Order: sequence, then C-alpha cells, then structure tokens
Amino acid sequence: IGEPRFDSGLALLDNSRPPFDPLMPLLPEGVCWIINRAFSCESRVLRQCHANGITGYMLSQTVFSFLYVHALPDIDPDTISTHHHDSDRTIPVELVSVVLRASVLGLLKCCDLAWRELVKGNVYDCEDWQSDKCDVPMSEAYPVSRILGILDEACVWVRNSSRVRSTWRTALTHCLVLRKVTLVELFSALLSKDYFRFRPLIEMACVMLQHVRTSPPPPPRSCSPAPRAFDPQFPRVLVSAFPLQPIQLPEQSKVWDALAGLLDSLEQLSVLIEIPNLSTWDVVGTLRVWQPRPNQSLAYVRSTFQSAIYENGIILNKYLQKHAVDCFLMEALQIPYDSFISSFQTRWVGPDSLPLRHIERTITELLIGRIKSHWYNPPRRRRYCMKSLFDWHELYATLMDVQKHLAPVQSGTDVVMSLRSVVLVRRLETISDIVLSGFQLSLYSVNERPLAYWYLVRVLEQHLTCLDEIIEVLPSKQRIYSMPCSEFQFRARYLTALQALSLALFAVTVKTMGSSWERLRLNFLRRYKWAFMHEYEDFDVPPVGHPNFLAFTTSCSVILQDKEFSPGEQAELAERLLRGSTTAPGRMAGPWTPDRMEFVSKMAEVCRDLRRLPKSMDELRTWDVEQLVWDPDVHPWFPVMRNRS
Repeated sequence: IGEPRFDSGLALLDNSRPPFDPLMPLLPEGVCWIINRAFSCESRVLRQCHANGITGYMLSQTVFSFLYVHALPDIDPDTISTHHHDSDRTIPVELVSVVLRASVLGLLKCCDLAWRELVKGNVYDCEDWQSDKCDVPMSEAYPVSRILGILDEACVWVRNSSRVRSTWRTALTHCLVLRKVTLVELFSALLSKDYFRFRPLIEMACVMLQHVRTSPPPPPRSCSPAPRAFDPQFPRVLVSAFPLQPIQLPEQSKVWDALAGLLDSLEQLSVLIEIPNLSTWDVVGTLRVWQPRPNQSLAYVRSTFQSAIYENGIILNKYLQKHAVDCFLMEALQIPYDSFISSFQTRWVGPDSLPLRHIERTITELLIGRIKSHWYNPPRRRRYCMKSLFDWHELYATLMDVQKHLAPVQSGTDVVMSLRSVVLVRRLETISDIVLSGFQLSLYSVNERPLAYWYLVRVLEQHLTCLDEIIEVLPSKQRIYSMPCSEFQFRARYLTALQALSLALFAVTVKTMGSSWERLRLNFLRRYKWAFMHEYEDFDVPPVGHPNFLAFTTSCSVILQDKEFSPGEQAELAERLLRGSTTAPGRMAGPWTPDRMEFVSKMAEVCRDLRRLPKSMDELRTWDVEQLVWDPDVHPWFPVMRNRS
C-alpha cells in the first residue's frame, strides 16, 4: 500500500463506460488498431530496469486489461452462432473470430513463454518483474505449434478475403506475421536455446516491424467500439495479491521503439553466443552497465542473457564448467588448462591433498557470477559485487597458502604466483565497480564524493601494479601480438586516465566537505561496511584494496598543501591518454570495439570539459565548486561544468 504503481485507494469502478460486447462488428482498421495497442500492454509487462530506478507493471494492469483476453470462449469460431455470421455481410465476423482471436492467443502465448523464462530466477520476482497471473489462463495448454497454426490460418483468411480492402489485408497480415515471427517463434527459440534460428527470425521481424510502423491505422472514431477493448479498471475484479492502480498505455511509437530494442538485444545475443571467450562477455556486459542503451534493459532480455551464460551446469550452451577455468587462464596468462594442472601436481609437496578442485570450483563460480551480474539490475549488481569480494579474497588466500607447499620453479613462469595477480586484478576490478556504481546510482552525498574519488585513486594504483606484473610474466614472444597483452595495455592507459581524473576531482571536492571528521568517519563505516566483515579475521592474509579512513584524512591535508598540483592538468592528462587509447582499443571487445571506443570518446569529452578546473590549489581557494554538476544521464561517474550564462 502506498506504492503509486499499485495503490488504487478506495476509487470505485467507472460505470459510465458502455458495455463490452466481444462479438461487436469491427472494421479492419479497428482490428489493426486493437492488435497494435495490445503490443502496448505487452511492452509494459517486459519490465525495464534503468540506472536510477526500475519501472514496470503487472499482468493484471496491462495484458489483463485487454478484455478480449477474457472473452476467448465467446469469439471461438466453432461456438459462434450463425446469427452473427449473417448479421452484417459487409463486416465479416471472422475479423474478430479468426484474425483478432489468433492475435490474442499469440499475445497470451508470448506472455506464457516470457513468464517461463523469467521464473527461472535470473531476475527477481517483485523486484525486476511481477509473476502474479491472477488465475487467468495464458495459453499454457496450447503447444507453440498450435498457436503458429492458428496464426497461419488467420493470415490465409486475410489474404483470401474479398470483403477486406487490399490496404488492410496487407496491414493485418503484417501485424499477424510480426506476432508470429517476432515473439511466438523467437520466444520459443529462446526458451529452447535454438540460437541458430535467431538471425533469420530477427531479420524477418525487423522487416515486419518497419512495415507496421510506416503504415499505422487511423485512431478510432468516438463511435467505434475498438477503444472499449481496453479497460484499465477491469483488473480490479481479478484475484490479485496487490491493490492495483489504473495505468495509461504508452504511446505507440514508444512501443515500437521498445520492440526494436528487444530485437536489437537478441541480435547481439545471437552474435555473442558464438564467441567462446568469457572476457568478451565480460567487456560487453560492462559496457551494458556503464553505457546503457534505450530499451535494452528489459528484464526478459537480461534473463535470457544469463540463461545463455550458464544454466544446468553448461556454459554458453555447449561447454562444461572446465571452460571457465580455461578462459580464466588463457585469456589472462596464455597458460593452457593442462599446464595449469600439471604445474600444481608436479610441484605439490604439502602434507594434505592438493585443493585443486576447490580452486577450480571457486574460479568457475566467481567468473560466471561476475559475468551474469552484468545483467542484474544496477542495485542488485552492486550488492552482488560487495558479497563476492569476500570470495575473491578467500581464493587469493588459498593460493597464498598453496604457494607455501609448492616446490620452487626451476625455470619458466610460476603459475600460482601469476594466478594470484589475476585473482587480485579481478578483486580490484570489483571494488572499482562498487565505488563507481555509487556515482551512477546517485548514492553519494556531497561529503562522500571526495572519499569515493580518493579511494578509487588508491584502488586503481594497486590495479595498475597488478597489470604490470601480469604483462611481465606473459611469454616474451607473444607480448606484442597476444590478445591478453594488447588488452592489458589498453586497460592500463584507460585506468591511468581514470585515476588522473579521479585525483583531480578528489582535490577539487575536498573543500566541499562540511561535516566533522567524526561524522565523516561514521559515514565511511556505513558506506564501506562490506570491507569490515568479521569473517576476514579468519585469514592470515590481510585483504588487499580495502579503504583506510586515517589515510584519507592524511591525503586531504597533503593535497590542500601541494602547491604544485594542478587539477586542470590532470584532466588534460586524462584526455590525452583516452584519445591515445582509441588507436589501440584492445582486442577483447570483439565486434563491440566501436561501442567501447564510443564510451572512451564520451569520457574524453568529459575530460575536455573539466580542463577548466583550477590550474593550481591556490586558485582552488576562490574557485566555485558549484559549477560542477553530477548527472548520471550525461556521464555515470564524473561531473560536467555548468554552462556559464
């Protein structure tokens, strides 16, 4: 109660609406308009998650407000009396009993298929979507083949009908084919993981969508019965777990935009599923988080990506769990899985059994969990990252302990030592994600921003050190041409730029802190409580990369007294590094390299804007910090300068 999407208060039903008759004759353009508006109901169900909040509605507020959903027995062609067939020869009843009924059955089957995907648990009920069916059947008993057959029969009737003008025959056919191909066949292929069927289905769906968008039916007249097919108050008579508020369906253009975004997302999945490198999945997922595209954060899409990544013990629908460890080693160190196993077994001199299976299982769980988390909603992804930090540290501590019971390496690379650096890189990446997500979600108060930027600088310093260590142990002959080396070199330049800009903003925002040190310390303990879990005390190895409030206070005093430090020059340095990164964008992004470069270029533009920061700390004393505006829609992490009037 109180949630505006659900709270209906004590409002009574509107009895002024004319009664709904499911067999009332409809003109072809009216049927076409109803089918298009039914897509609006569906787009509301496929709940979207945005960077700063989640919006979405229940089936009862959307699809179940479409009255033909509840009137399917009344419009069954086998049960309609001859009276309706003979009542008006100019308006055939088959427009309702054949065409509209087929579309409604297709709509319900799509909802059923989407519900089956969403109920897997990849997204969360009542958080990402609503599972309440209100005891309304959704064509569960109909096999997909039967629904496709009904839609085909409707298409045949439309093409052969002489009582429907050719213009509307074409428009109705496009609507039916869009429903058949786009959602019924595509959703069915997703559920069965027939990814090889995606591309032809998506191509056909895009063509049909373009036809439907360019030939919209006219709005129904005031005397038309078509608008009566939608009653936003009808869900109040359904059995529901929540009080429901009537809602308005979105504009049709926004509905088609959402459908186009759905198709584009699934097209990306069809390309990505053919790429075995989990690092590419990680890069693409990270881009999705930091640079979200409109209409590409549907809960249904996020669930399908997670199902493709890992389900029932299978990775990418074809690999065993060993594939995760193989990718973890090859894509970072160019070490084959067999060499990894051999190095452990031949060097082990410990009294107990080698904890190899535990290490493999932990790597698999953490790597797959990290990649899947990119398709969580932003708040839940942040919470997952916080929880995973302890597991990364446990793995790091295990490798440290294993190192003590291994014979020294006579020649070549120490696999365990190198693996520790890779684990540490992953953990530091996760810490950076937590800090940066606080900016994207607008969690930080004015007093917390300096600490967040300072902490990010410290974490990135350790991250860059680990990257240098990994690059050094790569095979010398492969350093220039190997995929890991080029990727790590790109990341080193990018992270250095990120560090420089964060340091500049730390220096500029220090003067905005208005609370006492004691108040700031309490805020620090609350914001970074994940770093102070008692479970860390169970390990002899101290966690790497955790924040230190005393070091922060010291840095604040030092930076304010550093007369040679220039925030503006740091922004210029960051811009130069980012511009240089576009010439060597790394090789892990694959087909998404242009998207990565777009993100880097946008960040370089922010740096260009922030070159107007003070040129010295003396200048900062009179500089107006209120010029900085943090807007996640402009950039997820950094502010821009307010335009001067």
